[in-house]
Amino acid sequence: MSELAGIKVRFTVIKNEDAENYLDDRDKSELSRILWKIQELRHLNGKPALNTYLVVNTDEPYATDIVRIMQANNHWGPVSDHNQAEMQFKGDTLLLPETEGAI
Repeated sequence: MSELAGIKVRFTVIKNEDAENYLDDRDKSELSRILWKIQELRHLNGKPALNTYLVVNTDEPYATDIVRIMQANNHWGPVSDHNQAEMQFKGDTLLLPETEGAI
């Protein structure tokens, strides 16, 4: 999906089923602790502890329509931020950037 080139990655989404299937009990506990910490700190900063989002998988046939709606509402556009990874696709595959020291 060429519309994704240069878009700031603002969210990390984990499919609940993937967490259930691929994480052991310790991993699930650590993930729960991290999510709880984020909620508590958001609350202390005067923000809602939890936000609710609509998530659209980029391989859905209607994803381009969603991008156009977001563009029309000024919620989509390229960004230049050296702290953000730029998403790149090769066909239907998301290419993750390589980082030094990655395991």
